[in-house]
Amino acid sequence: MNELSKFAKDFISLSENAMFYYNCDTNEFRLFWINYERMVDIANMDFDEWEDEALAENKVSDEDISIFKIFCNSIKSCIAKGTYSFHSSLISPDDAIVSCKASFVPKKYDDAQYVLGEWRIINDYTGDTIDNYTKGSYIDPLTGMFNQTSIVEYAKKRLENTNFGQSALILLNLDNFSRINSIYGHKFGDRVLQSVANIIRSVIGSNGVEGRMAGDEFMIVLNDAGDELIIRNYVRAIKTNITTLFPEVLGDDKITCSMGISRSRINSNIYDELYKIAERVLYIAKQKGKNRYVIYKPEMHGQILSDSFDTDYNIGNEKIYSDIDLYKTANLLAQVVADGTQKLLPSLLEQVTRALMFDRVTIFWGESFDIIATSNPELYDANIYIRVLDNGYYFDMFSDDMLLIRNTNLIKGSMPDVYKFLQELGISSTMQHLLRDENGNVHGLIIADECQENRTFPQVAVQTFSFICKIVNSILLKSELRG
Repeated sequence: MNELSKFAKDFISLSENAMFYYNCDTNEFRLFWINYERMVDIANMDFDEWEDEALAENKVSDEDISIFKIFCNSIKSCIAKGTYSFHSSLISPDDAIVSCKASFVPKKYDDAQYVLGEWRIINDYTGDTIDNYTKGSYIDPLTGMFNQTSIVEYAKKRLENTNFGQSALILLNLDNFSRINSIYGHKFGDRVLQSVANIIRSVIGSNGVEGRMAGDEFMIVLNDAGDELIIRNYVRAIKTNITTLFPEVLGDDKITCSMGISRSRINSNIYDELYKIAERVLYIAKQKGKNRYVIYKPEMHGQILSDSFDTDYNIGNEKIYSDIDLYKTANLLAQVVADGTQKLLPSLLEQVTRALMFDRVTIFWGESFDIIATSNPELYDANIYIRVLDNGYYFDMFSDDMLLIRNTNLIKGSMPDVYKFLQELGISSTMQHLLRDENGNVHGLIIADECQENRTFPQVAVQTFSFICKIVNSILLKSELRG
């Protein structure tokens, strides 16, 4: 990238157009487009192979094939500058045949001979350059970042090429972004996404490439990330700067983010595996209370890629759980039963949260429904559920002591008070189980929440949660009776 940046200084207005360079010694040809000094390859291969492929795949119009061949031979001569016009689909995002004008000039750099060029798409009638023609194919229109296709393509090439040094794959997700949209409106939400993109771009600079995956999810490929301290400095700066956004609108409320990080050469050399690892530790960051980052370390977070200890990831709405986490949950549950007191409940909830991939689990118990254990203490106001629990009709929603709301948007019309309450907590889906005293009266509640949109509870999680709740109810009754 530094080499290409030096090349770009020899041109004045290349930001809206595709560029290319040809190495006269190695026959290497690279055709690319740059936005915010970030590069997306259109072609990166041997020049003769590129020329043959263009002709074989009919990417040049029949009437302009002779001009295209002259253009290619002129480049390979490495002697004189030139400008050629022809019709092709070589850089059009929709593979349409368009009018192209390619200009180039020979240039010496570090004792090597290159040809540097600019490739434009022009209007056949006016001869004017069509600005940003290629931009929509690579760039997210809201943030100006690479879109999902582009950042994934870049990440694969960077992370899987062993000629590059160690890189870090960073997945960033805003915390409770649906709540921001709900309270402040989607236009303000768009402003937040644009500001977050600007922060990421500013912090990373020329040391990596970033893109928007979808919604409030971003991906960063941090180059030359061999030192963990370097990674921490970057992600800490991003996290801190995001919390300073829009104080005049949010007041004491803050925008926060969570990040999961994997490293090439250390964790894997395969993009799909590195993404899977980063996604897993992003969930761990969410479970630990959000507004934090987690760098994957197998000694701390377990084996994620092992077939026998597969981790959670989504296949549609289905989740696959870690066998080792489920085993730890069962083992800890046995300890809770053997102990017969409440002291192990916080540890149990943390383990259940991790194993079943909930965002948080909380136990309310007693006449005042006090919080006696939670996997994320900082995320709950002790009195926040009382407003809803005081409404007598709330418990009528339960069936066999269970309430499952897979998508809070589905109750917006039928139960507006409950919907508003769940939105305030940033909850997208919730699973709740009533706890009863020795007389069978409602005496408490266990709640498992999911805050990420488009994620819900598979049936195996519902059944496991129900089983655990019944055991916890029994423990609480015995503990209370003991006094």
